Amino acid sequence: MVNFIIGYVICINMISYIFIWLNIRTEYIKISKKWVDTIYLVLSILGGFVGIMIATEMFNYRKKEKIFKRWIPLVIFIEISIILYIIYKVRA
Repeated sequence: MVNFIIGYVICINMISYIFIWLNIRTEYIKISKKWVDTIYLVLSILGGFVGIMIATEMFNYRKKEKIFKRWIPLVIFIEISIILYIIYKVRA
């Protein structure tokens, strides 16, 4: 079970990173900005927030946008809180 979770997190982070890379470096993705931001938020909720944050830092991509300043850090906080709660309950 732990191997599945680790593999899932690695895969979703790679997908998030590649999506940002495709959006910046190529012309394959022709989607409006609102849909792209929604996709980033969904990928972050699914566990790809590390890949999104690494890609935005590496490519210097829209770091001052509202989604990257408010929503994704909020998702990170909520997911880490849930993980810490689960770890606490499993050990108790």
